[in-house]
Amino acid sequence: QKNYEWCVGEGQVPQLHLDSPVAESVPAGTRPEAQAPSQIASRVASVQPIGPGITPVLLPVLVPSEEAYARWKQTNVRPQRQFGFVTATVTVPLGDLTSEQMRVLGDLARAYGDATARVTVDQNLVIRWVPVGEVRELYRRLSAAGLGLADAATVADVNSCPGAECCRLAVTQSRGLGRLLGDTLRARPDLVSKADGAVIKISGCPNGCGQHHIATIGFQGSVRRIQGKAVPQYFVMIGGGTTAEGASFGRTVAKIPARRIPETVERLIAFYQREKADGESAPSFFQRMDVDRVGGEVRDLERMTAEDAVPEDFVDLAETAAFAPAVHDGECSA
Repeated sequence: QKNYEWCVGEGQVPQLHLDSPVAESVPAGTRPEAQAPSQIASRVASVQPIGPGITPVLLPVLVPSEEAYARWKQTNVRPQRQFGFVTATVTVPLGDLTSEQMRVLGDLARAYGDATARVTVDQNLVIRWVPVGEVRELYRRLSAAGLGLADAATVADVNSCPGAECCRLAVTQSRGLGRLLGDTLRARPDLVSKADGAVIKISGCPNGCGQHHIATIGFQGSVRRIQGKAVPQYFVMIGGGTTAEGASFGRTVAKIPARRIPETVERLIAFYQREKADGESAPSFFQRMDVDRVGGEVRDLERMTAEDAVPEDFVDLAETAAFAPAVHDGECSA
């Protein structure tokens, strides 16, 4: 618990003074021995996800490659202030876990961390106090649980609100777009490496529970009609986030049909690569870039007529029936 105090002098800007954080010491006690990767894989495979909507994809890996481990260590492991310990991020696509994966994570947090797991704002989990010498063994067990994905806090780590899958206010199936973009970008490590510092966030409606308005590239669900038929689309917004100079909300550059969004992202990353200044990150680039210039890169994707539309354009992502948006009375599910 921290104490804080607002100090405001006459004619001055309010300033917030916070107490310094309390120094942490190494967690006391003996850590239990972790189960073998094969046991963990069996546990996770024994409880298959069920239910409506998008469910987690279980892909246990018993023998991860050296390349996979190196990539995970690069993107998901950060040194702690305390010498000899690191913080490990567990990448959780769309924030989805099965019940047995959660139990396994609890066991691993006790075996390798301080017996706690923290939820991040980007829908991942963090295990702290991992000894440096035990990082590889933790990774082997996360992989066996189907939780060895890398790319935490990269452009492939797409965030989404619940969307029309369960929200009574959402217009589009934002989780469907989230899965499509996440899968597409993880299959294209070249794009991930080129999008230095970029973050993608998706909301299924203007309420913004997916925080699309503070993303480097944000998507807000919407709808257009072509000869009376509904097409799911997204407002494409750029430049949201914070810098040392302050915070900014994203600015709209286009309205793109849902199934054209992956190509939109690829073009925006390519535009950043062509036009950035030396050493300029993607967030800084899109914050300063003129909206019309960015929009010009994707304007042809925005246009859709009855002649060039295909049947899939009238079906929302991760759905099978024709797109029929309906907003109900009720609360946002986020």
